[in-house]
Amino acid sequence: MSEANFFGLFGLPIEFDIDKNALKSALLSLQKQHHPDRIDANKTSTSQASLINHAYQILFHDDSRAAYMLELSDQTVDLSQSIDDWDFLDEMMDLRIRLDATSDRAALDQISSQVQALSKDQAARFVQNYQNQAWAEAMDATRKLQFLGKLLVDVDAKVTDSLSQSNDDDDLYV
Repeated sequence: MSEANFFGLFGLPIEFDIDKNALKSALLSLQKQHHPDRIDANKTSTSQASLINHAYQILFHDDSRAAYMLELSDQTVDLSQSIDDWDFLDEMMDLRIRLDATSDRAALDQISSQVQALSKDQAARFVQNYQNQAWAEAMDATRKLQFLGKLLVDVDAKVTDSLSQSNDDDDLYV
């Protein structure tokens, strides 16, 4: 497997906006092709399968895809650096408080929609700054994408938890 980068590995152009269905199809094809059970024991099929899965995870998530694109552009990527946008952090704190205070499905859906909209805005901001080679701003957008991605995972977990609790209640009356 001698693809120059993860995008090339999956036959995708180096762009932030990718076709996730094409990514998934390419993943399944590569997994079949490089599955350890289908290759001679002499080949490094386990490491290839691991690389394929790692590359998929990087490209699938907006924040890691943005960070990877910055790396491909020879930019130093440090996602652990603090976000110093107090308006953004205030808005995130408000969303976190609302998330922690509710288990209502409609409220959770509203929070999820808001986080997704904010992620879409940061993705557009990343693309614009990446194209303009405004690296500091692109990195800031990447950090915010990472923050929003983690928040969305928490929202989805709370939705799943509320669904399982509502299903548990239904079992009492069966």
